[in-house]
Amino acid sequence: MWRKAVSLAMAAAVILSLGACSGKSFYEALGEAVGDKGGASEPEGEGYFPDNVWRADVDYREMEYERYDLERFSEFTAPIYELAENGGTEKEYAAADDAIYDELYYIYTLCTLISNEYYANAANEELAREADRAQRTYFDARDEFYLALRTMAESENARLLETYYTPAMIDYFKSYEPSTDEEDGLTARENELVSRYYALIAGEEPDTEAIGELYVELVELRKRMAETAGYGSFAEYAYESFYIKDYTPEDAQSVWQGAKECFAPLAREYAGDILERSAALSGEGGLEADTASVLAALGIGARELGDEVYEAYRYLTDYHLYDLDYSEKKADEGYTCFLHYYNEPFIFNSPSGTFYDFPDTFHEFGHFVSFYYYPAALLYSAPDNDLSELHAQGMSVVMTYFYDGMFDPETADAIRDQVLLELIYSVVEGSLYDEFQQRVFAEPELTAERVNEIYAGLCREYGYAPYEGYETEWMWVTHNFTSPFYYISYAVSALGALEINELCREDLEAGIDRYLTVLAMDPEARYYSEAIAEAGLSDIFDRDSYTAIAGALALTLETQPEGAAA
Repeated sequence: MWRKAVSLAMAAAVILSLGACSGKSFYEALGEAVGDKGGASEPEGEGYFPDNVWRADVDYREMEYERYDLERFSEFTAPIYELAENGGTEKEYAAADDAIYDELYYIYTLCTLISNEYYANAANEELAREADRAQRTYFDARDEFYLALRTMAESENARLLETYYTPAMIDYFKSYEPSTDEEDGLTARENELVSRYYALIAGEEPDTEAIGELYVELVELRKRMAETAGYGSFAEYAYESFYIKDYTPEDAQSVWQGAKECFAPLAREYAGDILERSAALSGEGGLEADTASVLAALGIGARELGDEVYEAYRYLTDYHLYDLDYSEKKADEGYTCFLHYYNEPFIFNSPSGTFYDFPDTFHEFGHFVSFYYYPAALLYSAPDNDLSELHAQGMSVVMTYFYDGMFDPETADAIRDQVLLELIYSVVEGSLYDEFQQRVFAEPELTAERVNEIYAGLCREYGYAPYEGYETEWMWVTHNFTSPFYYISYAVSALGALEINELCREDLEAGIDRYLTVLAMDPEARYYSEAIAEAGLSDIFDRDSYTAIAGALALTLETQPEGAAA
């Protein structure tokens, strides 16, 4: 059986912690075998993307969640133990290995299905408990899997592993220890707090005092997790173990500075007029955005980007791999996840019913295309989030060049400028929230009041004018609770997307070629820095890059339609 390649592609989802093994994160423990991104696989087709990717061709509406009985998993570990004790052929091991992987993929897919259902009903405590239970079942199954491989690696028949695993992986199997009771307790409490946050924020009048206290507890708990894993700070832990970045929290300070000096002034200068024009689209008689309209517009742009991108669009729509409908019950989330067992991506969005739903969906479609062509291993690799977000933000910006086929001219111009403004905000807020989180996690005696003070001070530093209640606005950014230290990826990737916009502005065909070249780079095989260097885009740690990109963007915004800012 061909082994299904799968990976998680969520922008924001229920925390599925990597867990600690012998005091180390999973990826740290595997070292070079996992962290090495030395060169991406080349497409095997004639276009930008590979053409030999297996998919199950199953409609999302046919996928059903079931509560998995962990006793069933012993049917899949038993052959591994048998081979460890009595030996066998490589063909026999291959069959056992493929079968246990497929079962792990199935169990994890069940987690994804119930998580999607929970996000569609965020205040439903029963669904929250079931999603947590499904997650714990997966972690338990993963432990059983590694314990079986440890037995094999330590046996006289360990040679059977050598065809499938590197020496570093086999060494990892030998040293594997399940997470401790303390680590399991920390993870369980973390998930309880995240679920509680969703319930609180979904209320008609969220209790900001309760949310503030909950956040402080989350921060202290995660600091304890980092300490247990052997890190000096949670920022270091997240950057290295969760997101596998090739730069440090200290390096990110240059991004903060570029955002403050070059992009915050652009937001102050142009936001007022752009927002005034786009607001008219959301008022009475404005642009309506239902699922059918959004998907139809997406199809227009996907076709313009070529057969390979349009193929991904057709797969999305043919197999109903989306939930884009409006519902008051939904969590305020937008993400693309991977249905591991089926090798199919899935888009979830909580729409507003306004024009924002068009670029939001285009953004997620960038993730969808990437994971449609580059599914990845569930256990042995992790995507570079900066590059993944460049795929998404780049899709948002190249789609603006086909707006004339989707909207009337005035609407197209208003949304196009709004997309550019959102990219400016991605740089500014991506930096603001990374600095906010680094300062919060470094605070020795943290209180909810101090969190608000830190946020309010940073808002002023990044050029935002105070208004009533602004000091608690951070509570509505779910990443602060679900995915700490992810937000810097929005800033970094927006810089690349804005540069792609300028290339498209100068020569549309060449600009799109540059974007598709980047989109066709596997985020599990390259770091963002490697990808942009190969694509000829600017270095985010070069101070001159900010000046050049912001300067070009200012010239673009200067050419807005009559009535806009000059």
